[in-house]
Amino acid sequence: MMARSYSNVWSRAAARLTMIAHTPAPGFRWAVFLGLVLIWFGMGLWFWLADHGWLEALYRTLAAVSMYDEYFNAESSDYERNAVRFAALAVPVVGLLFAFSGALGRNLAQTFNRGAARHVVIAGENAPAVSLALDCRKKRDAVILIGESFSEDTARTLRGQGVIVVEGDATRPETLKNARAHHAAHVVAFRPDDTANLHIEAAVRRLVGKGKRKPPIGVHVATRSSMLLKEAREMRAQQSRRQDKGPSPVDPKPFSLDEIAARLLIQKHAQDMLNSAELLQLPSVHVVFFGLDEAAEALAAALFKSLWSVRFAAPRVTVLTPNPQAAEARFKARHREAFAHPHLWAADIAFLPFDWDAASIHGDLLTQVEGERGKPCAAVVSTGADPGNIHLAIALKRACNHGNRWPIPIFMKETSQSEFSQEYAHGDDTAELDAYLQAFGGHQDTATRRQLLDGAIDRGAAIAHEHYSQNLGARDAMSMKELQAAMKDWSEVLETYRAANRAVADASAVKLWDMGWRPAKKGEKGDTTFAAPTGEALEAMARREHDRWMAERLTSGWRPTAEGEKRNNDLMTHDKLVGWEQLKDDDRARDRVQVRAAVDIARLMNPSGFIARSA
Repeated sequence: MMARSYSNVWSRAAARLTMIAHTPAPGFRWAVFLGLVLIWFGMGLWFWLADHGWLEALYRTLAAVSMYDEYFNAESSDYERNAVRFAALAVPVVGLLFAFSGALGRNLAQTFNRGAARHVVIAGENAPAVSLALDCRKKRDAVILIGESFSEDTARTLRGQGVIVVEGDATRPETLKNARAHHAAHVVAFRPDDTANLHIEAAVRRLVGKGKRKPPIGVHVATRSSMLLKEAREMRAQQSRRQDKGPSPVDPKPFSLDEIAARLLIQKHAQDMLNSAELLQLPSVHVVFFGLDEAAEALAAALFKSLWSVRFAAPRVTVLTPNPQAAEARFKARHREAFAHPHLWAADIAFLPFDWDAASIHGDLLTQVEGERGKPCAAVVSTGADPGNIHLAIALKRACNHGNRWPIPIFMKETSQSEFSQEYAHGDDTAELDAYLQAFGGHQDTATRRQLLDGAIDRGAAIAHEHYSQNLGARDAMSMKELQAAMKDWSEVLETYRAANRAVADASAVKLWDMGWRPAKKGEKGDTTFAAPTGEALEAMARREHDRWMAERLTSGWRPTAEGEKRNNDLMTHDKLVGWEQLKDDDRARDRVQVRAAVDIARLMNPSGFIARSA
């Protein structure tokens, strides 16, 4: 269900005035102006030339401005002379009006904007910030975009769409105050510097002060560093737990476009990877990475947290990179707990040398990967630069299809969707079993109102939390009304629990695959009433769910408690990080609940329903 637009009557008026002042009006204005001039001179000369020469006719035509007697005393039936008279009078008036209309519209917009509330404020002049601003305008939100240096063309395009552009430093409270950030529905800090984005959040807090906001202002803070994202979320969780004076007027929501891209890929393509592993008869879901930039690392972590199937061993990742030692040290430093407890689980990841700038992809490289790690069911190309990703992905596709060596999906990272990806990297469009390209991570998919402001990517996580906290797995499937209610309550869930339930939701596609279902394609009539597994199937999936949960917790930085100790959220220690055999019956029951939750999660995320995989 589409949420209402973020705006009030004043902010809507300001957006409309801004758009009017910067629409394709220049062409219209010149057409009106030149039309009046043609009427004045064309009809004037034609009228006076009948009785006078060229010079006299020109003089009498120009004299229409002065309204001398022959024009002033024109009869009402004298249409030609009246037309010349009024056109002559209108030309200077219309010319002046058009000359100042843009500035007038902007000034009026600024005046109306002083009463703006419930709107969207975006700080940043990069491509994702602009993309989000335009996407919000499509949903008729009132948007104010703050930046320090917009190009003239960019500013004109934005204003033409009704975006109010404010030039200034968004880390300064006075700039945010001019944008009415303290009365906004959402503030999105999209500066390239993570520290600057945190300063913007702090400035919004100072502006709001002790004032009450219901609902609170959502402050979305972009972070490029996965480590900073984790710490920012934990810090916010601690602040929420210490909240003893009622709800805060500011709801901080740190996010990462790389994490969103990774989660969207898992949600959309987990079953593609599982199908590939099944067709190739692989023992585990094995994904090969070419490069391990921030986006690739986010995806690798998401795979370890979500891609657990009862039909395969634990997920496996192989990374090809020019400096495998440095990449391995960085990954293990960021995810230390994923390797510190091998008696529970240790991330199956290996780093192999490959310099794509000094060598080409060929059969020998594929043989090396197969010999050391086995065949993959998917590949990810994410080296840190879009042009390099495109070139490498094309070469990899050719090598994979030579002799049908690796008929797998190849996921190519793009910061911004290119003409190439729209034409060639849009998924599998052939019937035969072969390697194909699929682009992911473009800001056109990640920096959107739907994902950032409406939180669509967390809809399934809200249902997972509701199942876990209310033990809904012991009863019938949730109604759509209950599903919507769970989504609303999600805003009150602590970040500690949000992180765990995000992985539960992302893993729902794997559970549905294990149950024998796939999402209905366009034109297919899917089933939305299928039941959760029971008996031995449920027990096997619950055991696997516990394995997946432990991998998610360890990858996220949690560790087991010492014997006899209880869970401590501040220290990130958990007493349930033990093997399945050591769990109590109540704890095992909660894993069964999360298996059943997959059905409701799938119903919400795939309203077209599901088809039996054998169909």
